[in-house]
Amino acid sequence: MNPRAVIVAGIDVGNHTTELVLARVENGTVVTLAHGQSPTRGRKGSADSLAGAAALLHRMEVDAGVAADELLLSALRPVDTATAPLPPATSPRAPVRNLRRPDASTPAGAGYGVGRHVPLDELTGEVADGPVVISVGAGVDFEDAARAITLAVERGWRIVGVVAAQDDAVLIRNRIPVDVPVVDESDVDGLARGALIAVEVVEEGRAYRAMADPIALTAALNLPLDALADVAEFCRELADSAALAVTPRMGPPDPPAVDEDFVDCHVDGTVVRYTPAQAHAVLRLSPPGGVERVRLRSVPTAEDGLTVEDAFFTDLASLDNGAWLRRGVAEAHGTVVAMLAADEVADAASTLTELTGRPARTLATEPEAAARGARTTPGLPPDTVVCDIGGGTIDVIGADRTVVAAGAGEAITIAVARVLGIPRALAETVKRSPAIRVEGPHVAHEEDGRRVFLDAPAQSDAIGRLCTRGSAGLVPFSNRLAAEEWRSLRLAIKQETIAANIARCMRAFPKPPTALLLAGGGALDDELLRTVAEALRTVPVVVGRADVEGRHGPRFAVACGLIHLFASGAAEGRADSAAASNA
Repeated sequence: MNPRAVIVAGIDVGNHTTELVLARVENGTVVTLAHGQSPTRGRKGSADSLAGAAALLHRMEVDAGVAADELLLSALRPVDTATAPLPPATSPRAPVRNLRRPDASTPAGAGYGVGRHVPLDELTGEVADGPVVISVGAGVDFEDAARAITLAVERGWRIVGVVAAQDDAVLIRNRIPVDVPVVDESDVDGLARGALIAVEVVEEGRAYRAMADPIALTAALNLPLDALADVAEFCRELADSAALAVTPRMGPPDPPAVDEDFVDCHVDGTVVRYTPAQAHAVLRLSPPGGVERVRLRSVPTAEDGLTVEDAFFTDLASLDNGAWLRRGVAEAHGTVVAMLAADEVADAASTLTELTGRPARTLATEPEAAARGARTTPGLPPDTVVCDIGGGTIDVIGADRTVVAAGAGEAITIAVARVLGIPRALAETVKRSPAIRVEGPHVAHEEDGRRVFLDAPAQSDAIGRLCTRGSAGLVPFSNRLAAEEWRSLRLAIKQETIAANIARCMRAFPKPPTALLLAGGGALDDELLRTVAEALRTVPVVVGRADVEGRHGPRFAVACGLIHLFASGAAEGRADSAAASNA
């Protein structure tokens, strides 16, 4: 072998998959010898993950009949992705708030009304002009409440709605002489007398919600027109509510208590502490990097507080609403949380050196390596922005800026596992491709509506269930969903996780590029290619897929990029040496 040639291994230890490329570098030229991958063991950057990388290297060296002279790594920062039982998202910027608690379930009556707030104990006073909404506190018996409301109606009060603290809506409604919406399980403590309240209960079997219209709600509560956009965002939370009681917000939302979960966000140059439910809306509408610290007691790595570079939340209720599913066919409670640790793993290269006996070094950041590898794709426009979709992060790299966002492939896996109630390993399989519902031993129903004959008789546990096609045959995973419903839900999950995350990353770029090039394992998903394009439909950008070195497809961008960075650095070093000797 030419003494100037060196065998190097580019190693990409990801949150989900470890990828490795072996190549010969000679005079700045890269010749790929082998490439491979394996699941990442443990947390990214941990001793287990690096031991797994060393085992993959050994296996590939044996298969290729070569030994690496040097190992190349990118800087490693782990991402923790998990589900947390957080309350539904609420925007802290909304000029209104919903008095009804998220877990409320039994309103009564039907219709809607808007009126000034009057506490129940003030109904004995002078009759107010105009419509009113009565509040019933937690300590009031339902019979006493109904009696007081009945007497008030007889005296001439114009009551258009009732909000109650206890679960008493049906009991109150059945005992009063007016047919008005009664919304129970509401937060009425501290509600100012005279405040406007919009109350609505949707008639059973109907879908019309008057007060979920942001224009109607803004007009009903006398809100300024410049608040319309924030009201519209708030109304998304009401789109599937059976009942609502909305009032103008009189001040900023209360911060979390000292012993509660929190998210510290950067807002207009200051750090603001939000509850996780409030932070959800802030994080999804802001470019990555606007969060500093997260405490979630339900997530082990963040139970005492975790300093982060970025975080991204996906409320699973938005998946159910977005997919327009039959109620109850998916578990739509909880939030998928992805958190990118702020600190890099400092000793990864030295650990890998000890494990392999070969020199290892950290050559670049993951975004730098991914961009270099992805840009070996043939036919790219010069201003292309690279988007590397990994298991834990999305890295968006342009000519003058790089955006790193938490929340990628593992967010999809965890969301699928949660809504279907299946193990994560199975979710990793079923998220990738269309499924069929097996109707009988020989007949199945495809997602596009076709009925097809199976190549072989289906096993008994697959009949009547939704199945994915595995290497060993049909793998059942749901007995609730129709094939078409699973397709809608699967696309909604990808839209609300990765596609929405990429869309917020693009807000950091002042000018849209000609093309957005998707790299990484996530880019192998044809549906993801489609959902990202749909999310960016209003932006004049072409969404395409990387083909690293014209041969690898979208995978191995980081591993190949490390080798190409090494090769260019070696070539520059020889050029500098030659210039010095000539001088």
